[in-house]
Amino acid sequence: MFKTLSAPVIAGLCALFASTFIAITTEVAPVGLLIDMAKSFNITEGHAGLAVSAYALLVAFGAVPITIATSRMDRKILMLLCLCGYVLSNLISAMAPNFAIVCAGRALGGLSHALMMSIAAAYAAHLVPERMTGRAISFVFGGTSLGSVLGVPGTAAISHFASWRVALYVISGLAAMLTIFIALYLPPVRGADTKALKVPTIRSPQAARIFGVVIGVNAVFFFAHNLLYTYVSPLLLAHGLPEHLLSVALLVTGGVSIFGLWGAGQVVDRWPAAGLFGGGLAMLTGMILVYGHLISAWPSVGAVGLWCMGYAAIIPFVMSGAIRARATSADVAGAAINSSSNFGILLGSAIGGHLLSTLGFAVLCPASIVIALGGILLAAFNPAAFPRRLQQD
Repeated sequence: MFKTLSAPVIAGLCALFASTFIAITTEVAPVGLLIDMAKSFNITEGHAGLAVSAYALLVAFGAVPITIATSRMDRKILMLLCLCGYVLSNLISAMAPNFAIVCAGRALGGLSHALMMSIAAAYAAHLVPERMTGRAISFVFGGTSLGSVLGVPGTAAISHFASWRVALYVISGLAAMLTIFIALYLPPVRGADTKALKVPTIRSPQAARIFGVVIGVNAVFFFAHNLLYTYVSPLLLAHGLPEHLLSVALLVTGGVSIFGLWGAGQVVDRWPAAGLFGGGLAMLTGMILVYGHLISAWPSVGAVGLWCMGYAAIIPFVMSGAIRARATSADVAGAAINSSSNFGILLGSAIGGHLLSTLGFAVLCPASIVIALGGILLAAFNPAAFPRRLQQD
């Protein structure tokens, strides 16, 4: 893809890639820090999961209105403001004297995330020709998988050898360095599309229906994933994995997910239906394998890796599908995807924490499986939203 692009565009895409890495690392860091945070504040693991919920709450309800309210602002300035928000969010959480302050810091990060992840996909679409939109989005959101590969297990490892507070300080420092890089190298994006955000009208009933299906499919898959993945650390411990190997296990599962994103990038602009079905099937299979005690220890890590690979593959299809529907502007489409994603994360982390605390994994795993199956069926019965084949220019 890079062979036909100019150097400024490549630098811009790389900067956006790094931004999504920081975003997802900040968002899901508590997944790797969950056990240590719970011990630090003397709370249950289900209660500690609210650190994820607090973040997702602000994104779920703030993404669309914040994106619209900032429609006239330069996209590059907005990216810089968002990254500064990540710096402060992680600093506040790292220095928090109690869990309530942790959640307050996380909420600030949620506000930054509400905007940044909404404009990242549209930013990528602005930088490349339309025929390369899906591949550009797939590359940019490769940062989310890298966040799973290095961010979550990396913070877990830092927490193991130092503390969870040091892990958050490290994320804050990385966000600060990226802010400087963005200021120097990210190309600005302005123009008619930015102004069009002022009144985000729906362009046709058919486009609105397709857009609604894509948003719904996205929310369902995020709900299914986060219902269980928020508590993947205690899940792996329950399958017999030693606690000191958790960071390595998370590194393995995140590494495997890169293959899902790479595979999606090969077909996202050609066969959306097949690609989405393949990702959903991998996700469903991995979840089924970790149900009960069919497998233990490292085989369970492999199963989680398969499920994460499928989940990572789904993201480019819903992102490109929302923009391709042309129901509204690209930025508002990205905001709606961002909002629905975090609505799924919010429900998943909150309901998952309640189910884990009251009924355990015996109920939590089957619930995730059923919801993931629902996402596959919803996509399969709506071919207009996820076509079998796209025409290539």
